[in-house]
Amino acid sequence: MRRLAACLSLAALTGCAANAVRLETARTAQASSRAAVEAAATYFNAVEQRRREAAAALVASDPSCLPATTLRIQVPLAAGATAGAPLCVEGTEPVPGYTAYDIDIGPSPRAALEPRIALLAAVADYADALATILDQPAADVSAEVTAFADQLDRLARFSNFVAGTDLPGINAAVASEQGSSLLALIAFADELAREAHQTRDVRALVVAQGDAVDRALASLGDQVTLWGQGATGNADDLYGNALFRTYLRHRASLTPEQREALANRIFVARETAREGPARAAAIADAIDLAATAQADLRMALAGRLTADQRRAAARLNIDRITRALGLVASLGNPL
Repeated sequence: MRRLAACLSLAALTGCAANAVRLETARTAQASSRAAVEAAATYFNAVEQRRREAAAALVASDPSCLPATTLRIQVPLAAGATAGAPLCVEGTEPVPGYTAYDIDIGPSPRAALEPRIALLAAVADYADALATILDQPAADVSAEVTAFADQLDRLARFSNFVAGTDLPGINAAVASEQGSSLLALIAFADELAREAHQTRDVRALVVAQGDAVDRALASLGDQVTLWGQGATGNADDLYGNALFRTYLRHRASLTPEQREALANRIFVARETAREGPARAAAIADAIDLAATAQADLRMALAGRLTADQRRAAARLNIDRITRALGLVASLGNPL
């Protein structure tokens, strides 16, 4: 009742309305962030399940294959290669006329994308804090700033990501820069958290040291794009091709139901291989959107803008963050 009475004056009504709008914006951002992370987890689980099923089908199709995490299959180099060779390599070398490929059931898109999505979700909280300060310079952003720091602290569980060694083909200089930039970002977030209740100090830190966020995000989008063009579809391509060879070899002895089940696994593996690069590209676009949003918000905080210009900048960049989180959430949707 006291709170209601306080809101009955004109000035208080204005303040209550602003707080309500801000609370709704924060809830929307938090809900979008949670939905994105949950959708990504669902996608990773589905890919891993499909790969396990494809690997089990391969192992069951030929007595030369063992239920190992890495399957070593042999593929003919030319059409005239020796017929009837086992599907999997027996011993150390493939039979003459064949080459060997390893299919690793272990790695999945989770290993590459999960830490980057976690970082994007943290940046969403950071951007929400910056947009709130732009819109309401005296607002308390301690919740958003603390959430940003907490999420970055939890990145430590992705030790290879923090070290810059989680993706294949990254050279030592790039790995070193990724590691040092992420450590600098975590330190920046911790410093912001210590000043979380002093909005003026938060703003000053963002203007002075916020380029740490730029640096940490700088190469991640390109990394994900390159990874998506290579590694993401490779295992699924190999599964599809190996299952197809199994189908050709055994189709005469299979029942119609067995042929249908094996054909379905082939189609799923090939579809997954085709989807991989597009899924990775969506995450790369999300990272780039988040990087642009937080950088523009920081520039707006450092500039001399009117109240209307500040609100416009806040709305524009929160929209970018929302679209970035929507791209992540789209992992759970069929292409």
